[in-house]
Amino acid sequence: MSVIGWYGPLINLSEAALHVGDFVQLIVFIHRSTPVEYKLSNGGEVIRTDIKVADDTRSFFSVSLWQKKMAATAIPGDVVLLQNVKLRKFGDSIEATTVHCSSLVCIIHPYETLVSEGVDELTANYRAGLAAKERLRRVVEWAKGAGSTFRNIKLHSDQKMNHFFRNWKLPEKEMSRDCFSLSEVSCVTESCKVIFGASIGEIFLLSPWMNLDEPRKEKLFVSRRLSNDEDFGLAEDLISTGCQLCGSPLGLENRSVVDQISVPLYCSKSLNRLHVVSMIYRPFLLYVWDESECIPLLVKNQAAEILFGNIKAEKIYSHYSLHKSNSHPNSNAVAKSSHSGAPIANSPRAIGKGDRPSKNLYLVWLIFLKMLLEQGKNSPLKFDVMVNTCLDKENGRFEMVSSTFPCSLINRSLD
Repeated sequence: MSVIGWYGPLINLSEAALHVGDFVQLIVFIHRSTPVEYKLSNGGEVIRTDIKVADDTRSFFSVSLWQKKMAATAIPGDVVLLQNVKLRKFGDSIEATTVHCSSLVCIIHPYETLVSEGVDELTANYRAGLAAKERLRRVVEWAKGAGSTFRNIKLHSDQKMNHFFRNWKLPEKEMSRDCFSLSEVSCVTESCKVIFGASIGEIFLLSPWMNLDEPRKEKLFVSRRLSNDEDFGLAEDLISTGCQLCGSPLGLENRSVVDQISVPLYCSKSLNRLHVVSMIYRPFLLYVWDESECIPLLVKNQAAEILFGNIKAEKIYSHYSLHKSNSHPNSNAVAKSSHSGAPIANSPRAIGKGDRPSKNLYLVWLIFLKMLLEQGKNSPLKFDVMVNTCLDKENGRFEMVSSTFPCSLINRSLD
């Protein structure tokens, strides 16, 4: 036990809402630990570590650790006592954060012990009051029943060991499950395929440039660019040379040194490991939401084609280049057409000389994007997503495989 006194009660995670603003004590199991770095305006740095914990009353709960020494002892798979942490509310979510008087005491380590030993053996040597000991017993019993958590933790060490003995990749057994909300998707602890319904909120471009200024940061949000009458370069930022199969951009134009180094030498989706080079949609983040949460989906070329009505990037860029060589698209006509259904090709500025109105795929694509991003006017889409629990949310944890459009959006595009 820590020598620091208790400044609040020992509670279950399900009781957190009743103690917002107060100090509490928590006996919990650690799912995972993620370091986060912040750069301050004065050049200093503050390191925070976010951990996901659980007990028998709540499967996932967030705790922010602001002390480096404490974060170093927060190991996934351990059962710990979080002492004198403060509960705070952000919007509809509640989380705990550490302060100067907080501490973290490891009760059970390593996780192999938690798997192999019985409940009585694990709790016998814990010196605490009856309430704390009973709380520990319940957490241990819950954790021993959550076998999938330990399989995930053990998997990381197994992969590191087997990496040196195999020079081929074994076929992975694809699992799929239906999720009823995005909060359930966020709580998935095993890498698998999930199916859920959600609404589209925003398309965010993954910039190849470093140190963007504010005007260029604004261009990363596609919805804002579609409402800007003077912005005509969306196709150039969203489409580049790359591999059709794995969706990796391969062109060197407008790329930073880091991006050039990270280009994969071999294609992971090709049988002969060779890239199939053409014009592709650059990888981007598609933010989707429901009543419970908002999460980013990583969308690569093949998934982007499905999302954009099965229109290939090469066709879009070809028609964009044709319009650019003649005149800028009439953005006002694009905006009006998306609402009124008037043919955009009737505008003399919308097409170039000799271009046939029926083949204005670039303008059709712009209209389709505008309708796709109209929040509140479209029904939720059905998404097939691969979950990779080894990655963070912003780095491809949820990668979109395919999507199915609602009838309402399809009917509007046909009007």
